Amino acid sequence: MTKLTGGQAVVKTLEVEGAEVAYGILGSHCMPTFDALADSSIRLIVPRCEDAAGHMADAYTRVSNNPGVVLTTVGPGACGVASAMGEAYNESWPMMHISTQIMTQYMGKEKGLYHDGPNQKDMFKPVSSWQHTVTSAGEIPEAINEGYRRMRTGRPRPVFIEIPSDVLINEDEIKILPRANVTPPPIKESELKDALDLIKKSKRPLLWFGGGTVKANAMAEVKQLAEMLQAPVLCTNGSKGVLSEDHPLALGNLLTISDTLQNELLAKADVVLGVGIRFSQRATKQWTVPMPDTIIHADIDKAEFGKNYAAKVAVEGDAKVFLQSLMTALEKEGFKAERNRCDEVTALKKKAIDELKKKQPAVFDIMLEIRDMLPRDAVVASQSIMGHWTRFGFECYQPGSFLFANTFGCMGFSFHAAVGAKAAFPDRKIIAFCGDGGFTYGSGELATLQQYNLAMPVIVFNNGGYSIIRQRQDAKYGRNIGTVLTSPDYVKLAEAYGFKGIKINTPDELVPAIRKALDDNTTWIIEVPFEFEGYRTPAETEMLMTGKASTDSWKKQSYETK
Repeated sequence: MTKLTGGQAVVKTLEVEGAEVAYGILGSHCMPTFDALADSSIRLIVPRCEDAAGHMADAYTRVSNNPGVVLTTVGPGACGVASAMGEAYNESWPMMHISTQIMTQYMGKEKGLYHDGPNQKDMFKPVSSWQHTVTSAGEIPEAINEGYRRMRTGRPRPVFIEIPSDVLINEDEIKILPRANVTPPPIKESELKDALDLIKKSKRPLLWFGGGTVKANAMAEVKQLAEMLQAPVLCTNGSKGVLSEDHPLALGNLLTISDTLQNELLAKADVVLGVGIRFSQRATKQWTVPMPDTIIHADIDKAEFGKNYAAKVAVEGDAKVFLQSLMTALEKEGFKAERNRCDEVTALKKKAIDELKKKQPAVFDIMLEIRDMLPRDAVVASQSIMGHWTRFGFECYQPGSFLFANTFGCMGFSFHAAVGAKAAFPDRKIIAFCGDGGFTYGSGELATLQQYNLAMPVIVFNNGGYSIIRQRQDAKYGRNIGTVLTSPDYVKLAEAYGFKGIKINTPDELVPAIRKALDDNTTWIIEVPFEFEGYRTPAETEMLMTGKASTDSWKKQSYETK
């Protein structure tokens, strides 16, 4: 045992658990923890608000597959992370949120202490898998160790730990525990056999991998099984890159936008093997895709079985363990695919891409050019109407290269996530695609880029406010309210932080502007004062924002249905 303060015990335990970066804002109650960081290998990134800290930690987790860490003070500091935890919770990403509490003797008494957070722990029940209050300095390593154990067991989700300020100050003989390593259990033989029997009989199997395969680090197994079965591979927004999207069997998440893949691939499959997947609303065209009668559903969370589609065979377990077990069993049986389907799948992918190009030719061509100019490990964080098209038009060659607020859908996610990823991985090329509404949710994080000398392109599609919601208002009510916003001069905003800014006027200018920003050693804000839907000019945008035009003056389309 070593004599440590509670704050030192927090930091030393985080080090043992593999934490590399912590995102947080200092408050008077958490000073002992932050002071201990000064002597730690853990890098502290200080954003400008706690909501950003949460999204940054989430982004770090997605890029690194290592749980992100958020450190907050009691009350408003902790509360500010709740929406970001909701985003991580809904996408099944772990996050270690350690907050303070007021002094032990005053907890629960509501005596009016500064930052008092009564029942603070309960506030995080909907957005975390475990909540805990530490009662002594000696308990800190055990609590954090248990939090990591839970994040590494079963379905990974955020955890919340609060520590009273006096406990952080107290000094005691404290034992730092070993890393909380977890070994997933084996797959049940009966379930494996049932899955194996269906796979062996299949003539046209289809593989559909979700985020569970990424969290299980099953990329090698995904590729091996696809090649062993010669089966086409679909992924979701959360698993883009689990099989490199330039692999001849990879179809990415094009199913969500392609009638070709729905009608010529999914509808003709005799077995769908879904691994680490929820078959969620967006992945399945709002549960309308024509699934075959024979579905094998493998997931670490048995609560997902039958929730959206009935499975003929359900296999509970870790994705990596399941895929390894299945391939071992196939090898023992002497399995060999009847034919090579690479040419067939490649041709189907080309048809799907041509289909997408017809819907949004300008958008798709630009995505291809952006992809070509970036290294394979580049990261894109995306929102806005243009941002939604990157789900399909931007290929990923490894997991963690595409950051998207998929289910919970927090506004402002893309810019916060991009800054968090760039702060953690400054040598990687990272781009943020934002709408003007989402960007101004947290544009103060430009100061974070400035403070840490980080260079990245930030593309702001200025559509005069919350355009996606405005489209739906117009369609449903014939008018809108609360969705038209004014904007700052983005070029001047960039210059105020010592960055560079440019406002482009035509689609042809966007790719050269991004290329110039990537080559420069500073952050650029690239304002795009139009959309690519073909229904608004820069003049119309200006008229809308100055109140001189009605939104009835042009037709709008929904990115979900068109």
